[in-house]
Amino acid sequence: MRPMRAFRSFAVLLLLYGITAVPAFLLPGKVILQHATAESVEVHWEPPDILDEPYDSRIEPYNHALDLAQGRAEAHPDDLAPPYLLRHPWRLVAPYTSAHGRELAVAPLRGVSWPNGVRTPFTITPEVRRARNSTAELMAVLELDPGPLADDRVFGAGIDPERNLVILDVNAFDQELRRRLAREYGSDLVTLRWDPWGGPAVLLLDRQPPPADRTSA
Repeated sequence: MRPMRAFRSFAVLLLLYGITAVPAFLLPGKVILQHATAESVEVHWEPPDILDEPYDSRIEPYNHALDLAQGRAEAHPDDLAPPYLLRHPWRLVAPYTSAHGRELAVAPLRGVSWPNGVRTPFTITPEVRRARNSTAELMAVLELDPGPLADDRVFGAGIDPERNLVILDVNAFDQELRRRLAREYGSDLVTLRWDPWGGPAVLLLDRQPPPADRTSA
């Protein structure tokens, strides 16, 4: 599987030279193909993670704390943005969008986790950061009907909490699409994640073979 991932990464890099009018710009885990402007949304590509990091049991308390922080953001969607984890070292980031949100975000998160089967109480104080887009603003884009998924090139959508953006998965794009999304949603709210081999998930149903022709006996 890893050689195939490496091959696809190499193939995509070759494609990049053909579709980008400006040099690509690297971010951790991302290649920015086209930067966001006031008139156009950003386009980026995420190389596959070829090197898998070993499991670190120290993440368990942070996973539980992240669940608590997500619940807090859902309960106060206008004041908080979606939280996320950072590693090396592990820490929980709780973004806020208002003064009241900062008061909510800084409150310690307490609970119990079970790393390696060991009961471990935890108290984690989030690292708070100011965010542009609230949970409510990000979710509003995803909940629109038909919204951005009406475009045939958009096959998926989600939220990148760390970058505080709605991600639209596309297998093709042009400048008209970038400008239209910026007009409708704002280039500081939406980004395009380009995957030339991407497409919607297909549910394969088991098909029973047709009954035998009993008239031929």
